[in-house]
Amino acid sequence: MFSQHFCFGYEHPPILPGPTLQSSGSAGLRHLSPLARPTLFTMATPLKDRVNVEMVRRLADGMAEVDGRFDAEAFIIAVKPRIDQLELKDRINLLADELAAGLDATSDYPAALAAVVALAEIEPTERWAAGTFAAWPLCSFVERHGVDHPADSLAAMPTLTKRWSCEFAIRPFLDNHLDLTWRHLVEWRSDEHEAVRRLVSEGTRPLLPWATRVKALTEHPELGLDLIAPLRTDPSEAVRRSVANHLNDVAKLKPELVTATLTRWAAGDGQPDDQVVRHGLRTLIKRGDPAAMALLGFDTSPEVTIETFTCEPASITLGDTIQLTATIRSTSAHDQRLVVDYVIHHPTATGAISSKVFKWTNLRLDAGATVTLEKRRAIKSISTRIYQPGRHRVELQVAGRALANADFDLAVD
Repeated sequence: MFSQHFCFGYEHPPILPGPTLQSSGSAGLRHLSPLARPTLFTMATPLKDRVNVEMVRRLADGMAEVDGRFDAEAFIIAVKPRIDQLELKDRINLLADELAAGLDATSDYPAALAAVVALAEIEPTERWAAGTFAAWPLCSFVERHGVDHPADSLAAMPTLTKRWSCEFAIRPFLDNHLDLTWRHLVEWRSDEHEAVRRLVSEGTRPLLPWATRVKALTEHPELGLDLIAPLRTDPSEAVRRSVANHLNDVAKLKPELVTATLTRWAAGDGQPDDQVVRHGLRTLIKRGDPAAMALLGFDTSPEVTIETFTCEPASITLGDTIQLTATIRSTSAHDQRLVVDYVIHHPTATGAISSKVFKWTNLRLDAGATVTLEKRRAIKSISTRIYQPGRHRVELQVAGRALANADFDLAVD
């Protein structure tokens, strides 16, 4: 889909698995940004183990090459005893902090930043930087040590984000220097490099996963939507997908703002493509939001009868697969476009219920027609859910409405 850039890391960092950046599992690799899918990644390797002693040495050697003040061996000695005990984000923070110490950033931040930027500007080589996370600490250096130097730090971000996205690094600048940061973001919308344009949208997402919240963006998400409006028709799919994810974040905060924005965009000259609209409305579609469904041309009041809805087998062990079968009959004199989903209600360790909506299909149902749908789903361990034994309810959802249910019993070894 995109060319792969085996540089310090990747053009954009992975969306990491688990509820926090402390997660070290590899399941989250399926969420890698399109520009961040290296062929040398293996599913068996936890992400945190990519930040290892070998990568540390490559980073240290690279920094020593661009700044003669930097003592690569002292850096390695400071990091090596501690890194294996840390989770992923803590490893990155450790490297960023030791870079700051080795470059004496406290005494002369502009000089230290110049060295960091110089390293980011070097075309990476197979010898020391290809296919690693080594550029992430460069961005974290700015995030953790550059907030008191906003002009210099923000000026460096277009260079850094081409090696590893500054979407986390920009958050404290939005919190502490909103006006200045916003002026840069407006300028970056027309940058020739897609990674810089993507940063405008991704860095201002109000609910960016595993990032700190920015009060101005969560309380006034319309600011971000106005900012990213010119990017909705960007030639880069990575940028457009970020716009869609930004829309989906806002939909969780102010659903009516997203549907109103997309309606306004559709009436203007810069209508986004269908993929941006569908992806941006995905949460609202699962909720059965009438305005969102109408925007996508789906019926919001389904005229159907559920003839059968089954879940087999009735009892499974963790790791097994269930099969859902639904027979849906139209009772309408007109054709219908329907969104069909299913919801699994998972019991939690506290006895509460955690519900998750899964996509089944979008269906065109002819007047008076009957259709049978089948869906298989593996019930297996993942990094984001700990399954509990017991009864699990499955609901069939049509146009956001629960119309039938079935159950399965889960045994956990």
